[in-house]
Amino acid sequence: MNDNMSDRRSRILAGARAAFLRFGFQRTSLADIASGAGVSRTAIYHYFTNKDEVLRAVVDEMNAGTLQASRKVLDEQHSLEVAVIELLDAKFGRTLALLKESPHGAELIDATHRLIGPTAAVADAAFEACIVEALVAGGRATDADAVADTIVAAAKGLLQSADGLVSRERYMQRIRRLARWATY
Repeated sequence: MNDNMSDRRSRILAGARAAFLRFGFQRTSLADIASGAGVSRTAIYHYFTNKDEVLRAVVDEMNAGTLQASRKVLDEQHSLEVAVIELLDAKFGRTLALLKESPHGAELIDATHRLIGPTAAVADAAFEACIVEALVAGGRATDADAVADTIVAAAKGLLQSADGLVSRERYMQRIRRLARWATY
C-alpha cells in the first residue's frame, strides 16, 4: 500500500472512530464515516466491504497501539508494580478514556465483542503475554500465566461499577491497588 493509500485508510479509521464515539455503532452510517474522513462513501468501499469491517479495523489499530505501548513499557526500567500499572493503563486506560468520551460506550463494547471475537482473543493473549513477561522479569515466574490471567480479568472488571464505566481517576486507583496486591 503506497503512502497516499495508507494516509486515506488512516483518515477513514479516524473518521470511523469519531463517528462511532459520536453516534454509536448502530446509528453510524458509512456516510458519517466518509464525512468525518473527508472522503467519498465509495472510497470507503475501496478499503472495506461494510461497517463491520471498519469497526474491526478500528479495533485492530487500537490493539496494535496497545501492544506497541506495552512493548515500550517492557523495554523501560520499572519496578514490577509500576510495570503492571503501566501495562494495564496502556490496555484498559486508553479504552476507558475513549469510551468515557461517548454516551455510546456500552453499545460500542457490545458491538466489539459481537463482531471482533476471535481477533480480540488473539490481541488479549498477546497482551497477557506482556504481563507474563513483566512478571518473569520482575522475579514472579512462579505461576506467571495464572497470575497474569487473574490480573487481566480483574483489570477488566475494575473498569465498571454499578453505574457503568468508572472515572479514569477511580480506575487508576483500582489498578494501583491491584498491582500492589499482585506484585507484593
